[in-house]
Amino acid sequence: MAGVGLEHRHGDHLSTAGEADLGTVEGMLIAEEFLLLAMDDSSGRKTMGSESLEPALAAALVVELALAERIGITPADAGWRERGRVRILSPAPTDDPELDALLATLQQREGQKLKDLISPLSGKRISRGLPDRLLARLVAAGVLTGAEHKVLGLFPSRTYPTRDPEPEEAVRRRLQSALVGGETPTEATTALIALLNATNRVTKVVQTEDKRALRARAKQLSDGDWAAKAVKDAIDETYAVMATITAGAAAGGAASG
Repeated sequence: MAGVGLEHRHGDHLSTAGEADLGTVEGMLIAEEFLLLAMDDSSGRKTMGSESLEPALAAALVVELALAERIGITPADAGWRERGRVRILSPAPTDDPELDALLATLQQREGQKLKDLISPLSGKRISRGLPDRLLARLVAAGVLTGAEHKVLGLFPSRTYPTRDPEPEEAVRRRLQSALVGGETPTEATTALIALLNATNRVTKVVQTEDKRALRARAKQLSDGDWAAKAVKDAIDETYAVMATITAGAAAGGAASG
């Protein structure tokens, strides 16, 4: 997997290089961690529909750039016309090809509404091909295996069974410690928890008998002041958009069912 040159990539997002978080999978993006949690380990198939998964992965990359202080999002108090617009804070490369490609795209689209960039129905969305690219990275890193199949003997299909379970297990241990064990998570882990909370995935990936307490803890961490205000404003705006997309997808699924 491509190395990530961001100071925050190892452990706490505001730490410096060398202050490694032993519970963090080296070099893995928040989006890749979320994707691993959204895959069935045995079948290698996604457990989320593309209408929810693609914007969630895009939101995770946006949050990663916000944590790295490369971009900002105008907050809610800017007013309805200006809130939720992307602002470039620094064009400095991150040394991760996926993040750098997104940063370059956002530089060209500065000032656009975030919802138009991650909504699955938008022609401007930044998520096109994103799941496949991240899956390819995880295959190249030896975490997943790519397998070709044919549906009904005719239509090609590709699945991604787990090859090395340790990276995903390490992510799950961090989540379990923070959400059930009561430990204070790093910013990277809190950002992942907030994304799981916004997409209603917390109870699907963390094991506990008390689901109500689990949801309450996830909300407490998500809503807390765990990042600098400007960074937190950007993350809050991103996940607010994601929560709206998730609710819309759920309503659409219920209606079709």
